[in-house]
Amino acid sequence: MSETGEDVQGRPIRNVTLRVSQIFSACTFCKARKIKCNGATPACGGCVKFGRQATCSLSTESPNRGRDYPTYLRQKIEVAQQRLSQLNARQNNLTSPSDTERSKRNESAETHQRSIIDSLIADIGALPIIACSYPSAAEGPTLSSLVLATASTNQLSSALRLTQASDVAPCLPKESTALSLAKHYFDQVYPRIPFFSIQGFWVQFEHVFSGVDPPRERGQDGPPQDPASVLTPSQDDLDRSSISHGYSYFTVLLVLAISASSLSRSADSVISTQAQRLFRTALTFRESAILPNTIIGVQSILFLIQFATLNPSLLDAWYLIGVGMRMCVDLGLHQDPQPLDSVATSLLETRRRLWWSMYSFDRSMSLGCGRPTEISDSAINVSLPTFRIETAATAVEVHGYLQRYRALQIQSEIYNRLNKSPGSGTGDARSIHEQISKKLGDWKDSSSQLPNKTLIESEWLMGRMLLLRPCRLLPQRTHDELGELWQAAVGFIAIYRRLVESNSIFYVQIACEKIYWTGLMAFYSYWHLRTSTARDTNAMRRLDVWMVVKDVMFILRALSERWDQGKLLCGRFDDVSTRVLEVSESDMGDGIAVVLPVELQNLEQYTSLTVVWASGDKVDQSMHITAILATALMAASNVAAGINCKGSVLCGQGTEPLSNLINYAGGLNDDRWYQNGQHIVCGGSLCAFLQSTGGLPGRDIKRLLGELRNHGCKYCGSVPVFFPDDNNDGDHGILTVNYVSNPNCQGVC
Repeated sequence: MSETGEDVQGRPIRNVTLRVSQIFSACTFCKARKIKCNGATPACGGCVKFGRQATCSLSTESPNRGRDYPTYLRQKIEVAQQRLSQLNARQNNLTSPSDTERSKRNESAETHQRSIIDSLIADIGALPIIACSYPSAAEGPTLSSLVLATASTNQLSSALRLTQASDVAPCLPKESTALSLAKHYFDQVYPRIPFFSIQGFWVQFEHVFSGVDPPRERGQDGPPQDPASVLTPSQDDLDRSSISHGYSYFTVLLVLAISASSLSRSADSVISTQAQRLFRTALTFRESAILPNTIIGVQSILFLIQFATLNPSLLDAWYLIGVGMRMCVDLGLHQDPQPLDSVATSLLETRRRLWWSMYSFDRSMSLGCGRPTEISDSAINVSLPTFRIETAATAVEVHGYLQRYRALQIQSEIYNRLNKSPGSGTGDARSIHEQISKKLGDWKDSSSQLPNKTLIESEWLMGRMLLLRPCRLLPQRTHDELGELWQAAVGFIAIYRRLVESNSIFYVQIACEKIYWTGLMAFYSYWHLRTSTARDTNAMRRLDVWMVVKDVMFILRALSERWDQGKLLCGRFDDVSTRVLEVSESDMGDGIAVVLPVELQNLEQYTSLTVVWASGDKVDQSMHITAILATALMAASNVAAGINCKGSVLCGQGTEPLSNLINYAGGLNDDRWYQNGQHIVCGGSLCAFLQSTGGLPGRDIKRLLGELRNHGCKYCGSVPVFFPDDNNDGDHGILTVNYVSNPNCQGVC
């Protein structure tokens, strides 16, 4: 029977058991024996049947337990229900017998009405909470439609509606042309992220160009029982399954589209248009490829990410990487199954390739943009793939694949360990610096025999810049370290200029973000070296910084031909470089204090502002860079700091107090959804806005502003969106109140 009570407004509330339909990950025991697992906790039905309740991997105490977001929410609901039951029990102990008898009479009078309502609520709860996996499973949007609609731009969204027609036929190129494109892909693109079987691809290629029709109407298949039959199919598999048939077309067309895109220098070129045509044709088979909770779906997302990195104006790679990482974690790919022999060797190899490929994209994007990673390295326990199965790669090529993964692991460790504040249990800062510096040096020594010197050198220099940059653990750098940072930045820029000139950049958005950040690092080291008392007047020439500006602008202009938002980075860097050069041309020895440009003052808190700039330009074309910087400059530091009252040095100057913003926030619509960077309420030059989150409704904005007031903040400050429940952790996003030079409104925006 439901438990009744009343909320603060006197409305009846009840604890209704929801029959939620959801896909659960099978426990290790059921997976190993290939038996059905109902996903129940704390122990599934299979483990209960065989008397293994204590060792079920779905138990609360198990380290391998799923960490998906619905499970997290259910846990919080269970804890809240337990606390509520305890409070009700204590309250009942204080209730008089007459009150209890009267309550029972009232309850019996409404039992029938409540049972009807409870049944209706339970039926609503039984509706699926995820997109259907296959077109035949249910009406409504599928996962592929949701993912592509969210990750795509307007021009691609319109194409998605067009490709839903069943009479759209594949527009294949000539087989000889397709063969050349496929070979170019395996020569140039595949070695960077080798996540699928080459032999399986050629079987799919022959099937696609043989012109064979699917064995039955597409959409009649259920989930493929054996993923290997789809990822590395034989001809018999293709003859039996329309899922394999559709996935073959999806794979082959996307490989051709990625290969064609890698040959293009501009989004408006003829070959780029052909690549987009191949891509849109591939999307007609998306229902056979982008499947939830399957490694087939993970591999499909990786293909989409590859295409997105070459065509960032069409697809949002950052969003796709987030989807891919969540799928990997839900499938448990971030943990090797135990025992290892419980999984077939080929499937174990596939799991590892998919995981480390997704990890590579996540770390490359996060490190390049200064954004949080999707998963902590401490939560990962999976070995590197061997590349000894279904591959013709030589030992040297395999070593190159593995060294790429190791480089990103080391860079991730450098970024995270140096990003912690001193005195937070990190140990001696200099010893930590020396330790990870040695690890990076050992990696370079072990890579010295690899043929791709350019790739190795670029990863080495990226690691050096992460190691020598201004950071929270070591905010002040020595003169020698600044000199090494300058040399690393100049070397990295030179490598990327050569890659752009030879059209060898395959990750356009990541390259733009990295080069912009590297340019700021070069300015930072140049500035401090010129103003240092220990400087060598002959070591730093103004011509050197002019050459850096020239090369960075060349790279950004070239790459912005393929990414619209790259033009914003180009314009911002041009503005920063102008101010740096103007000051550097003046005489620094006349005793006049020279102020460091604001972009270089907070590099230890750097995070990419491209998305904020783009959204800001849509709202107000005249918005100045200072206003945009004020909305996001402190995002990275505030994520680590938890709730705080930090802000711009201009906080309190020409601004209204925080209490006024809270009064304005009373007029917010509780159900309106606010996005990252959007001004929510403003008073004078003080505005509230969100950072690093998918958005929040107005009711949560009001609550978080109240938390800042309770914390003692008078003007500026930041608070994690899940405060105080999530241990003061801002990784899921923050609400910030800070000074802006050009607010979008006065009061509610």
